[in-house]
Amino acid sequence: MEAQYEKIIVLIIVITASAMTWKMVKDFYSTKFHKIFAHLIAVITGSFMLLSSMILFVPKNYQRGAGPEVELTFVGVLTVVVMLAVLYLFFKYIPNNKK
Repeated sequence: MEAQYEKIIVLIIVITASAMTWKMVKDFYSTKFHKIFAHLIAVITGSFMLLSSMILFVPKNYQRGAGPEVELTFVGVLTVVVMLAVLYLFFKYIPNNKK
C-alpha cells in the first residue's frame, strides 16, 4: 500500500508543477501575444514540465512490472522546486522589477 501513496504524492507534485508552469507562462505571454497563442505556448511548456518532472521520479533500473513505477526522492522533489523557482524568476519576478 505504501507504493500507492508514493504514486499519489508524485502525481500531485508533477501536476502541481505543470499547472504552476502553465499559469506563469500564460500570464507572461498574455501581455505580449493574443490570448490563444499565449495559451498554446503555456500548454506546450506545461506539457514539457509534466514530462520532465515525471522522468525525475522514474527509478534508475526500471523494468516494467518488476518493481515500483515511481520513486519519491528528495533530489527529485528538490529539482522540481528549483525548476519552478527559476521559472518564477524568469516569468514573474524579473519582468515585475523592470516596471
